[in-house]
Amino acid sequence: MLLGVGMLLGVLAFHAYATAPSPSARALGQERHTASSLGPVLRSDGEQLRGRSMPPDTVALAFYGGPDPVWTPRILDVLARHHAHATFFVLGARVNEHPELVRRMIAEGHEVGISGFRRGDPAALPSWRRHLDRSFTQSALASAAGVQARLFGASGDPADTPVAELGRAGYLVVSPDLDGPDLAVEDLEQIVAVCTPTPGSGAVVRLHDAGSISVDATRQLLETLGPQGFRFDTVAEGVGLPPGGRDAGVAAQITGRVLGASQLSGDAVILVLDVLIATVAALAVLRMLMQLGLAHTARRLRRERAHQPLPRFAPAVSVIIPAYNEAANIVSTVRSLAAHAHTAEVEVIVVDDGSTDRTADLVEAQRLPCVRVIRQDNAGKPAALNAGINAARHDVLVLVDGDTVFEPDTIGHLVQPLADTRVGAVSGNTKVGNRRGLLGRWQHLEYCAGANLDRQILDSLQCIPTVPGAIGAFRREALVDVGGVSADTLAEDTDLTIAITRAGWRVTYEPAARAWTEAPTTLRGLYRQRYRWSYGTFQAMWKHRRALVERGPAGHMGRRGLTYLLLFQLLLPLLAPLMDVYVIYGMAIADAPRAALIWLLFLAAQTAGAGYAMRLDGESLRPLWTLPLQQLAYRQLTYLVVVQSLVTALQGTQLRWQSVRRNGLAPRVDGRRQEVG
Repeated sequence: MLLGVGMLLGVLAFHAYATAPSPSARALGQERHTASSLGPVLRSDGEQLRGRSMPPDTVALAFYGGPDPVWTPRILDVLARHHAHATFFVLGARVNEHPELVRRMIAEGHEVGISGFRRGDPAALPSWRRHLDRSFTQSALASAAGVQARLFGASGDPADTPVAELGRAGYLVVSPDLDGPDLAVEDLEQIVAVCTPTPGSGAVVRLHDAGSISVDATRQLLETLGPQGFRFDTVAEGVGLPPGGRDAGVAAQITGRVLGASQLSGDAVILVLDVLIATVAALAVLRMLMQLGLAHTARRLRRERAHQPLPRFAPAVSVIIPAYNEAANIVSTVRSLAAHAHTAEVEVIVVDDGSTDRTADLVEAQRLPCVRVIRQDNAGKPAALNAGINAARHDVLVLVDGDTVFEPDTIGHLVQPLADTRVGAVSGNTKVGNRRGLLGRWQHLEYCAGANLDRQILDSLQCIPTVPGAIGAFRREALVDVGGVSADTLAEDTDLTIAITRAGWRVTYEPAARAWTEAPTTLRGLYRQRYRWSYGTFQAMWKHRRALVERGPAGHMGRRGLTYLLLFQLLLPLLAPLMDVYVIYGMAIADAPRAALIWLLFLAAQTAGAGYAMRLDGESLRPLWTLPLQQLAYRQLTYLVVVQSLVTALQGTQLRWQSVRRNGLAPRVDGRRQEVG
């Protein structure tokens, strides 16, 4: 991904460099200079400046500023009809646009030199920019014709031309003896008069490779000076140098093709980028509107239900904890469950799935009367869950991860929606327990402004796709209908939830049922966890893709839930890096400060949305100060997770379930007091 982003920025940067006007550029035809007293061809050997002049009665026509798709072919036609050769000092950006004209110049015996990469006076640029211009132009020539030039055409006064610098780089500097008039001049007799050498002398005559006046001037000079005995040669032939330039190496040709493709494709890339940025903006605005509307609606409906005079639902509950090497937190988990305030019986079943760290022994050592342990060989989390379901005595089942701590009234809140016989599963409210560090705060924001807020939105749409493994209540009948917990995906909770909805059951969300979990404390651990979640979610989406065409609750899940996941869990994270590229391009490359303004507006909108989500969740707004930092660092990790998960899924690679290393940072619960670690 970094390579792709770097290549995209490289394409945009080179395109901007090639198409932006040079800050030192002057109007075409306005560059004026005086001839050098040493001759038109200059070279610096150390401290000494040497020059060569054209022989008597020899004219070298030097065309600057091309190639031009309209006028260069006409100039070449005129030269061909008069069997004359000339020298073309080309611009690198123009060569990339019209390489076929350079190939024609060389094929017809003309000489090619360089005068810079873009129109303007290179002498006015800093040294590093001049070197960059020459390098880019030589790369363009290498790509177009497989050659590199040895002549550099000075476009200003020789006194201002860095001849010594060019000499060290191996160039001969050509400073014309005679400079053609401005393109606005239409008097051909005046042009011929200005560009005619004195009798018995030779000259390098500079003309512009643009405009019909240059074509007419070339024809008039050839027809006027030829009969007077003047011979037309290239600059190299005139001063006795071997014709042609140096052969370009393979590396130079490849570099030139890459740079040329970057320049030519830049407009298309920017257009595509603009469209994708608009798509990202539309998705972000759509999600924000859904947050403001549907989450508020869900909150209002819960308040209305809370005021209905219904008897409190208090069924007997079986809590199932699949545990594999959960010694760090398992004691806190079972003790919090044993300290429940639920008015009916609660049994806790810990299924030790072949742990090697004494997880089962630690649970048994607590001697809690409502807790029992089932030991089995390692078979994976779905198998452990199914073993617990089969062993449970009650029909209301609460599935809990081994690093999760419940508040005393969590079970009572969690089972209330099951009073409605149409409800088959209930999602609780997962909280980050270890949120004191920066990484913990970022995950806390992600849970509140991401997963939990999404559940409120999707609850309003009746298409919650995930009851999290950390806290969820299920009706046994619903689990039987779908055949228990499937091992087909790595996101067994998402797979199970979608299957229950497709079976005709409702799935709802109860934010008052809070569970505190330990979030990963290292970037490596976080990446592994999110990679598994993301990959498993894509597996579940693909497995249940037929829900898109089904009717009833299954159709709601397909057309609403899966579409929501597709837009906001896959498409938006895939496109979101383009926003970062756009900001970098606008601020550092294209000199477009509005890019930073757009990014700040998005940041403000995200901060407002996160604050609203935290208010809905009853959380303090103080962690919001870390949100800008999250956008600069943490968010990029989520991009990588989605990209790698998608690539892995497209390749058909099968991943094994991976446990996350625990550090014993789950919160501790004592009576009704909860302490966040």
